[in-house]
Amino acid sequence: MPHVSRRAAGLMVLAAPGLARVQPASAQASWAPTQPIRVIIPFTPGGTMDTVVRPVQQILQQDLGQPVVIEHRPGAATVIGTQEVARAPADGHTMIMIANSFAANITLRPSMPYNPMRDFAPLVMATVVPHVLVVHPSVARDFAGFVAAGKRAGANLAFGSYGIGTSNHLGGEQFRELTGISATHVPYNGAPQAYTDLIGGRLQFMFANLPDIIQPSQAGQMRPIAISAERRVKELPDVPTMAELGFPLVLSDSWFGLITRADVPAAARARLETAWLTALNRPEVKGRLEELGFTVLAKPGAEFGIEIRRYTETYAQVIRANNIRVE
Repeated sequence: MPHVSRRAAGLMVLAAPGLARVQPASAQASWAPTQPIRVIIPFTPGGTMDTVVRPVQQILQQDLGQPVVIEHRPGAATVIGTQEVARAPADGHTMIMIANSFAANITLRPSMPYNPMRDFAPLVMATVVPHVLVVHPSVARDFAGFVAAGKRAGANLAFGSYGIGTSNHLGGEQFRELTGISATHVPYNGAPQAYTDLIGGRLQFMFANLPDIIQPSQAGQMRPIAISAERRVKELPDVPTMAELGFPLVLSDSWFGLITRADVPAAARARLETAWLTALNRPEVKGRLEELGFTVLAKPGAEFGIEIRRYTETYAQVIRANNIRVE
């Protein structure tokens, strides 16, 4: 794979000591919001990000002493919403929830109207939804059989995704490279039609969000054969992880986290980070999100910055190696 670009490597600023250092309690107590807190969601209402923020919203309001307002700013593959935060006052009252697309866009969209490495600081990595490698039942019974089928002479499996440059597209391309199978990407505008075509046999495999595949897997319409997660999940206890199968580098999941402007005062960032971590770790919040298929990570900004850099570097390699472009 080609060398990571300086643009991608430059994201190291997100984990730089000045941004990542945990502030002492005195610094956290020295800042309090003086107006409503805006949480920008760069998608239309009713999506997965809303599901993550809603259980936390009331707890944040009680902790911070100000209303927490969810504001949807969809469009331009999250660029419009992110630009809104870049333009907002650096006073700690505006943040945005981001996903894997933030890391992918650094390479896919180099002409964005802001510098993602310079202009933002990570607050909290909130949750992740693992991706499950699912295959049409006719393709193989298990992972070894699937890889063998993909390497047979003349094999050219079709794999679906939620769209060009999405996390399961990039995960599928990386998986294809690491395993050496022959496969062609088929992009869809979202998940429903992709699942329909997988069940109908027009696709042979895809990486899919864990909650989406439980029912069709139980019905025998698709077969889960691996999961891209740190450990096995209770919903699919017999499905091994990619690491167990010898492919620990496969990076395919859907995560969500919060960032704000990089020049927001350190005390404000520390206070917001603590409020989010406290809320996410509340048993009722954690339990509710886990019921919905999320794994609650609640990683502080320092760790989130490292994760953003890891995804950015991996995505840059996959995008360049496969000449992936967006319109």
